[in-house]
Amino acid sequence: MHPLIEKARREDRHLLEPEALGLLEEYGIVVPRHVAVHSEQEALAAARDLGFPVTMKIVSRHILHKTESGGVALDLRDEDGVKEAFSRLASVGGGEKKGDGFILYPFQAHEVELAMGMVRDAQFGPVMTFGLGGIWIEALRDLAYGIAPLSPEEAEEMLRSIRGRSLLEGLRGREPADRRALCEVLVRLSRMALEETAIREIDLNPVFPLSKGCFIADVRVVIR
Repeated sequence: MHPLIEKARREDRHLLEPEALGLLEEYGIVVPRHVAVHSEQEALAAARDLGFPVTMKIVSRHILHKTESGGVALDLRDEDGVKEAFSRLASVGGGEKKGDGFILYPFQAHEVELAMGMVRDAQFGPVMTFGLGGIWIEALRDLAYGIAPLSPEEAEEMLRSIRGRSLLEGLRGREPADRRALCEVLVRLSRMALEETAIREIDLNPVFPLSKGCFIADVRVVIR
C-alpha cells in the first residue's frame, strides 16, 4: 500500500488534494505546478512564484466538493485578489469543517472540460471512466467505460466512444486536443487503480484538454 494511502487510512480520511496529486505523479501522470500553503503570506509567496493569474482552493478532509462549497477562487490576477480570496476561503473552512490549508495552481484558460476516473466494482474490479466533465458530467452523462488495465488502444476507443468526441477534434479552427496525452493519463490511472486496491474511487474533474498535454484541475481520491 502506498504510504500516502496508509497515512490517510490511519487518520480515517480520504487523500487531501496535495496528496492525491503526489500519488498521480508517482504513477507518472503529469500534474500542474502547485503549492500547498497554510497562511496568507505563504499564499502570496506561492502566487508570486507560480506567476499571476492563479487559482486558489481550500484543502479540507471534510469537503469533497470544493466548488459547491464555495472553496475555489479562480483567475486571481494580483496580490489584492489573493488576499481577498484567502480571507473568503478561510471562512469556508470554519467550525467543524476546519480546513487543512490551501492549494494554488497557475490559472488555466480553457474551453472544454473533461472527466476521468475510476469506480471499483464488486464484479468487474476497477472500472475506468472518461467523458465530458464539469457541469456536463451530470447534465449529459456522456461517459465511456473500460476495465483496468487499459491499453493505449482501449483508452483511445474510450475517447472515440463519447457523444462529445468532436470537441476533441478542434472545431472552428481551434487546436485539436492532445489525444495521446489523454490516453496516457487513462492508462496510467488504470494501473494505479489495479495496484492501489485500497482506493475506492478516483475523480479527475475537470481535466482541460490542451493542444500539448492536458491540465488536471482537480483530483479526488476516495479510500475504502
